[in-house]
Amino acid sequence: MNNETSVCLRTWKTELWLTVRAQPTSQLTAWLASLLHDEVAALDVSASRFRADSQLSAVNRNSGAWTDVSWDFVAVLTASLNAAAATDGIVDPLLGRQVVAAGYDAWAGQESGIGSQTSDARWQSIEIRPGGSQAQVRIPTDSALDLGAVAKGWLADRLATIAHRSTGLDAIANMGGDLRVVSPRRPWVVSADPEVPGVQDTAMEIIDAGLATSGLGHRSWATGHHIIDPRTAQPARTPWESVSVLAAEAAGANAAATAGLILAERGPDWLAAMGLDGWFVARNHEQAVGAWPRPVPVCA
Repeated sequence: MNNETSVCLRTWKTELWLTVRAQPTSQLTAWLASLLHDEVAALDVSASRFRADSQLSAVNRNSGAWTDVSWDFVAVLTASLNAAAATDGIVDPLLGRQVVAAGYDAWAGQESGIGSQTSDARWQSIEIRPGGSQAQVRIPTDSALDLGAVAKGWLADRLATIAHRSTGLDAIANMGGDLRVVSPRRPWVVSADPEVPGVQDTAMEIIDAGLATSGLGHRSWATGHHIIDPRTAQPARTPWESVSVLAAEAAGANAAATAGLILAERGPDWLAAMGLDGWFVARNHEQAVGAWPRPVPVCA
């Protein structure tokens, strides 16, 4: 008997899954599918760089001026600002121009409308204020937001929480590798997959936590990749193919994994100092941090 009900949405060049621990029924499946579709659509129109009608695109077009946005947009932006603060700016949401300059739009075959002339503006310059019934955001002139380092994790946190609170069922949301588990009845067994040849995934039981992997694999091209080091404004130079982190929430896990990758050789010590568990994977080396399950040896 199948005691899990899952729905999947394929978008953003990945797969988005929402699952609850219950025998499938048509009503439950339809509700989960509607929830997943509606929340993904809402985040897309709020924070996509590749939609001219998104709120993020409006903020980027109006750089230097106050722009009307929804409080839902502010929620995602605030999560990104929290990530920047927690990582001392290593994960910075104000790197939109740097991502374009690195070649992401060309690799993705999409146009964000963001210029490739980079900016020295940093996350502390982002401003938020109430604006009538909604809110307003202002970023420095000639800068651009990119909330990709947090957005999928934020969505995983939101979906798993809504699904659990609405049904009382154990729930897990997997947004293209950014996972959030809310499973108080029975731990959920999940895996972190570094997608590195010769390295097997590691499994663990989670009751209420987020798990995320940041890696170079899928979003890389001949001249670079999508993970930008704000200290150089260039794709990060790192020995790690991927970094996985377990944290209280998926958004925080994603930010910490990205920071660990950018910090290169310093990454494991930094993550340990943050009190988080993680897994750093290179082509010929693995390093577990904290209580992370012992890694499987790399095959020769």
